[in-house]
Amino acid sequence: MKRESATGPGADAVVFDGVFFGYGREDVLRDVSFVVPEGTFAALIGPNGAGKTTLLRLLLGLRRPRTGRITVFGSAPGERGLGLGYVPQKTGVPEGFPLTTLEVVLMGRYALVGWGRRPGPSDRDAARRALGRVNLEDMAERRFSELSGGQQRRALIARALVGEPRLLLLDEPTAGLDPAAQARFYDMCCTLQREENLTLLAASHDVEVVARHADTVLLIDRTVRAHGTPADVLSSRQLDQVYDFPHGHVHPAAPAAPEAP
Repeated sequence: MKRESATGPGADAVVFDGVFFGYGREDVLRDVSFVVPEGTFAALIGPNGAGKTTLLRLLLGLRRPRTGRITVFGSAPGERGLGLGYVPQKTGVPEGFPLTTLEVVLMGRYALVGWGRRPGPSDRDAARRALGRVNLEDMAERRFSELSGGQQRRALIARALVGEPRLLLLDEPTAGLDPAAQARFYDMCCTLQREENLTLLAASHDVEVVARHADTVLLIDRTVRAHGTPADVLSSRQLDQVYDFPHGHVHPAAPAAPEAP
């Protein structure tokens, strides 16, 4: 069911204001400032080591900034009841572990059920509904390890949805998927965003694919190098600089074969 905004139209789902973070003396993020309005899809792009995953960990409250301010729907990250869903790079399910797809999705319900309590019939119904939202209702009793890569990614989305999030964080959600599967995945995410009134923030290496679906793009390389519409960021000089794209290289023509005598 589509949820109404708890903070009013035009509210900010995510705010970073002058955030610095590092391990030891090395800064991983430097003076990062941006806003993600509620109900939008923001793509977070940048090369390896740019700080994308660290930024998501800060939003989840797993790390604290050295200086600066971060808010999620007006509150500090890590507070209970913020309504965050998270889809990690890795499934977190050991390969071959005998969990059904339904059991994996139920993991996302534990925050609502409460620690020490077992999910009840209503929670299992919610998990089945979440599987239906990602078109996996027929796979509920199938072992999670038997699903394809794309199906596992969709099941992880269902695991996040069953916790009734308002903000969905995705960390390299289409890693290892072919281009067609990537496009289908982001199409599904956009449909869920509209129908569930979600805010999406997706960190991705699939620059052009995710940019075709996002409302805004954030180019991160330890700091915000560009932020705007996909067209503006993908055509910016900063993108070329951050990714060090080669320019002007033309393969010379092969020499002509000598004529036979």
